[in-house]
Amino acid sequence: MTTGKTFVTLALCLAVVLSIIGCDEDKDKKPTAVQDMESLEKNQKRLMESVKPPQLKNSLAREAIARRLKELDQKNAISYIYLVSDSGKVIAYYTVSGVVQSLNSYLTAMEQVVEVERKQTVADNNKTELVTMEAPDNDGTFGKNPDGIFFFTTEGARVEWNGKFLWVSQPMKLSQQPELIQVLKDKPSAPEAP
Repeated sequence: MTTGKTFVTLALCLAVVLSIIGCDEDKDKKPTAVQDMESLEKNQKRLMESVKPPQLKNSLAREAIARRLKELDQKNAISYIYLVSDSGKVIAYYTVSGVVQSLNSYLTAMEQVVEVERKQTVADNNKTELVTMEAPDNDGTFGKNPDGIFFFTTEGARVEWNGKFLWVSQPMKLSQQPELIQVLKDKPSAPEAP
């Protein structure tokens, strides 16, 4: 926040305090709350002048975010996920093809703006108004997905999970066997139509 914005914010806070206190206080004596606010404002201004924010030559935070995004944008990326119980035990381990994704990610917006008719008043000439409503999902249904994640294994299986997980770019050595073991089989055939 810039010095000017901070000063304006503190001045507005001071004005609010004064309006709350009202006119009952002695006009020559400032209320304690006002004195405290002025003292804080003066101290903050002094600190901002004496300790300027550094001008960074690099931004490791931005570089890390960009690196992560580039890594996640690899079409044939392989990663590893460990699904963990609330007690910290590894329930399952998978090799992931692509990315781990939130179940609440959608390809389309989940809200839509629609024009609806409304009751007219004598002074109102507008027959319609714009209202924000829930939009249907691509499958035509409404509602929110459960919280959780989904991913596809390197064998092509879809896995959904609503618990804790550890997702890494290199496999980790487990000190204990996972509770669930993935059994690799041929993909099941679709049931025959009756």
